[in-house]
Amino acid sequence: MKLRGTKNLTYTQRLMLEDCLRAKLHKKIIAEKLGVCLTTVYAELKRGQYKHRRKVYDPYFGGVKGYKYEIRYSPEMAQDKYRMNMTSKGIPLKLGNDWDFVNYVERRVIKDRLSPCAVLGEIKRNKLFRTTISKTTLYRYIDMGIFANIRMEHLPCGLKRKRHRKTVIKRPPRGISIEKRPAFIAERNSFGHWEMDCVVGKQRTKNVLLVLTERLTRYEKIFRMPNKKACSVVSCINLLERRYGRQKFRKLFKSITVDNGTEFSDYSGIESSIYGGQRTSVYYCHPYTSCERGSNERINRDIRRWFPKGTDFSKHTNKRVRQVEDWVNNYPREIFDFATSAEMFAEQLANI
Repeated sequence: MKLRGTKNLTYTQRLMLEDCLRAKLHKKIIAEKLGVCLTTVYAELKRGQYKHRRKVYDPYFGGVKGYKYEIRYSPEMAQDKYRMNMTSKGIPLKLGNDWDFVNYVERRVIKDRLSPCAVLGEIKRNKLFRTTISKTTLYRYIDMGIFANIRMEHLPCGLKRKRHRKTVIKRPPRGISIEKRPAFIAERNSFGHWEMDCVVGKQRTKNVLLVLTERLTRYEKIFRMPNKKACSVVSCINLLERRYGRQKFRKLFKSITVDNGTEFSDYSGIESSIYGGQRTSVYYCHPYTSCERGSNERINRDIRRWFPKGTDFSKHTNKRVRQVEDWVNNYPREIFDFATSAEMFAEQLANI
């Protein structure tokens, strides 16, 4: 049966073609093995051909006598050319010749470490360019290699899901349980309710980060502490109260939800004002239930992009910590229609 017409080979067929060439089979036999016509074989050889430089050794004195060039076939090069040619099919790219758009996306993703979705939302919200594409199209263009400088390591990757083991709670919370926290706090419609956690550093080092996340605006406060002790946590809360003042602190920090770590064991110290009386309310999550502090856990992933696990926080200055804090608070978030937490927090402060 004679095959007519041409068709594109799969990558597996291209590998088979390379093996047949090494075996020095005739082109007609190769076409029969691949199940294509002879024209397809010749077209494929032309697509994947390249000049291979081969060393020529002196048969008498040894050593390299010179170099000889020969035409060879590369299945990888043929596959790459095939994919590149396929991009020219169908409708033209929506980017056109808007290279300013491409350069801006690459700079924000690579240098400023924003996700492509966040960059696209920022562009649309501020109307920075005439080009408008969807989130799906942007990620497809990145996968196609349209953004030549963006690679997978530049994209924020999701963390692996942890296996939830069945745990048995052996003791009650150290203070007031989250079960007694007012229900309206869980709805995230009220400002001034925070979640607090610690981001640990390298093993056998003492320095840690104390992070507080406002539940409504996702605004972040980060402190570098010398150790993971309860007295250090209380000192940071005291610092915040001195910074904002007694009355403003009570309006800003109406409640704080924490886990059952020993660093948060001094609930009376966290709740008691340095000026006398109570300054806030502390609620404790159920043990092994980090989802009850979902905002904390989500923002901690952003912090880990700058301070990965194994970081020695003693080698980072408070100025560096504030830079990461500013980066987190100025990150365009899709949940706010790509407004930043700093903008949302400033609006709430203006109402106080």
